[in-house]
Amino acid sequence: MDTVRRVYHVVFYERADPRVKDWFLMTSPVPITSLIVTYLMFVKLVLPVYMRHRKPYQLRTIIKWYNVLQILANAVVSWGVLTSGWTTHYHFGCMLPDYSMDPLAVRMLSYMWGLVVIKVVEFVETAFFVLRKRDRQASFLHVYHHVTTLIITWAGVKYVGGGITSFSVMLNAAIHVLMYTYYLFSAEGSPGVKAFLNKYKKWLTVVQMVQFTTMLIYSSQVFLPSCNAPTGITYLYFPNVIFIYYMFYDFYKKNYLKKNEQNGVQKIK
Repeated sequence: MDTVRRVYHVVFYERADPRVKDWFLMTSPVPITSLIVTYLMFVKLVLPVYMRHRKPYQLRTIIKWYNVLQILANAVVSWGVLTSGWTTHYHFGCMLPDYSMDPLAVRMLSYMWGLVVIKVVEFVETAFFVLRKRDRQASFLHVYHHVTTLIITWAGVKYVGGGITSFSVMLNAAIHVLMYTYYLFSAEGSPGVKAFLNKYKKWLTVVQMVQFTTMLIYSSQVFLPSCNAPTGITYLYFPNVIFIYYMFYDFYKKNYLKKNEQNGVQKIK
C-alpha cells in the first residue's frame, strides 16, 4: 500500500506542473475521474431509463445557444494559444514547454486549461442526444471521443502545458469553431441553407481526419533524438489519436463512401 501511495504521489504531484496544483479540476485526478464516471452513468443508465416511456425533447433553443457558446469559447482558446507563443517566439520545430512563471508562459497554460473546461462542457452533447432520442448519434465513437479527449487534454495541462502540446490544442479548438458554426447554421438556417450545408456534411469528417493526421505528423518529432520534449503523455496520445482516426474513417466509409457506391449502382440499373 505504501508503494501505491508513493507512486500516486510521484505521478500526480512530483511530476506534475506545480503551476496548476491549485487550479480548478487540476488538483488531483479525482475531480476529472468523478466527472467522467458521472457522465457515463447518466448517458448510459440514468437518462436512457428516464426517456424510456417519454417522447423526445426538442431542445432547439438551448442547443442553439450551446452552439454559440462553443463557437465563442473555442475561438477564444484557439486565439489565446496562438497569441501566447505561435505569433511571438514559437516555431514548428521541437518546442519545449516553458514551466516558468513568465507571463506569456502562464498565459499559454491558462488558455490550454480553458480547453479542459470546454471538453467537460461538451459532455452535455451526449445528454442532448439521449433526451432527443438520437441514439445513433450517442454512439461508442461519440462517447469514447469525448472521454479520451478530456483525459488527454487534462494530462497535457497537468504535465506539459506549452511547447509542442499547444499546437494540438490550438488546432483542435479552431476545428471546433468550424464544426459548431456548421451545427448552428444547419439547425437554424432556412431549408435552402440546410440543403446546401447537407451537401458538404461529409467534409466535416474529412476535416477532422486531416486534423488528426496533422497533429500526428507534427507531434511525432518528440521521438527524434534531438528533441528533449517530455514523452510520457505521448504514449497515451498517439495510440488514442490513431484509434480515433480509424473510427472516424470507418464512420466516413460507412456513411458516405458506401452510399455513393449504392447510388452509383442504382443509377446504372
